[in-house]
Amino acid sequence: MSSRLSVEERRAHLIEAAIGLAEKKGVAGVTTRDVAQAAGVSLGVVHYCFENKDALMTELVKALSMELRDSVDANETVWQDVGSGKEALQKLVRAGLELMWLNIEATPQRQLLTYETTTYALREGEQTPAKIAIAREQYAFNDSTVVDILDHARDATGSSWTVPVRDLSRFTLNVIDGIVLRWLVDNDSESVRGQLDLLSEMVTNYAA
Repeated sequence: MSSRLSVEERRAHLIEAAIGLAEKKGVAGVTTRDVAQAAGVSLGVVHYCFENKDALMTELVKALSMELRDSVDANETVWQDVGSGKEALQKLVRAGLELMWLNIEATPQRQLLTYETTTYALREGEQTPAKIAIAREQYAFNDSTVVDILDHARDATGSSWTVPVRDLSRFTLNVIDGIVLRWLVDNDSESVRGQLDLLSEMVTNYAA
């Protein structure tokens, strides 16, 4: 790695190396020494950028979550000239889910990794409660992403939500979690799209 890289660039490089390793051997099997070797830097560089493995794992889950958020923000045309009212809102929510799904479908190993980081944090948290923060950070970030999408869709169509948007976000995220996990098992993308149709309809039932 070039010595001219900024700290943020170094961190991003190390996170990507950690993701690549975790995809191959699982989160529990990754060490900071492994990451240093994969990134082509000294172990000291890793510890300069991240206090410990848990700090690195926290940033790893943020990076994975950011990829999902970026997939929805990538196509600005989806949000333009969408019309108003409940029908327009349902179409917009469904379009946002489709953008998210295209990213998920193209990155199955990364999706599996998101579940592994959660179970790693929960299992290790029995001995080290601070590790629970990794999973909580992951879900807090994903919640904020879905809240932003729902609020954006609401504003774009001149609608309003009849329940707290954070409750709706958690419900939506919980359903998506289940859909993706089932897809990783049976690889039935056609079924997923039918479920996303149902999800967008269910969500917009709570709109006015």
